[in-house]
Amino acid sequence: MYPLEQTKRSTKQLKKKYEHVSRCGRYYCPMCDYFRGGKVRAAKNLLYFVERSGSLRLIAQDQKACNFNEFLKGLRWLASQDKPCKGCRSGGGWSWWPDCPVRDCTAQRGLDFCYQCADFPCKKLKQEPLLPYKTAIIETNNRIKKIGIERHVEQLKELHRAATTQHANNKTAT
Repeated sequence: MYPLEQTKRSTKQLKKKYEHVSRCGRYYCPMCDYFRGGKVRAAKNLLYFVERSGSLRLIAQDQKACNFNEFLKGLRWLASQDKPCKGCRSGGGWSWWPDCPVRDCTAQRGLDFCYQCADFPCKKLKQEPLLPYKTAIIETNNRIKKIGIERHVEQLKELHRAATTQHANNKTAT
């Protein structure tokens, strides 16, 4: 086997290991409730109860809590999503940031993460809008560069486990 063929094959195998890490490096899709569909299931459950309880509309209007029709419209939209997120490496994801510059730029340049770019950290990551979010992206990519993707994925998983445990502890405490 020629060295170039071996490099292509090992790159594909390595990419498979982190295909569910977001392009910014901050998220690991299998640990995300959007990716797993939990948010959609919750919206469907809530919609079921909201639509069957006419008194909720009256209470919300009386308390001036929200525009109930807009709330219902958003809830119906969320409940209608089959699989809301495919992950940003598989078609763009279901991001609150649909035109994510990190996703678009790395895809256009054929890179997996920002730190692999000669221009990292670039002007796009150092300017508003959303500068605190972009600063976190720079920090994450510096960490991936330093510790490697395998260790970074393990840390993402551990963060998720810790958050899940904390959530479970909070539920039992109440």
